[in-house]
Amino acid sequence: GCTVTERFLRYSLERECKICVVLMQQGQMKKVNLRVTSIGEDGFTAVLAGKKKEVRIAEDDVLTAAYARGDQGELE
Repeated sequence: GCTVTERFLRYSLERECKICVVLMQQGQMKKVNLRVTSIGEDGFTAVLAGKKKEVRIAEDDVLTAAYARGDQGELE
């Protein structure tokens, strides 16, 4: 099966566009904009908005994903 989160991760990866993701890390909810650079078995790597360096994020840490503000997700 393909979760909504996975669909958004793939959307970001394929279109090289940012998505908005809510992460749960160390018991804290964090809302971040990021662009997915690769997807692995148990997580993915992404570049956070305003940062240069890639970070690795576990898929279990992702609570929800959505379009970044200003991206209505038009499929052109």
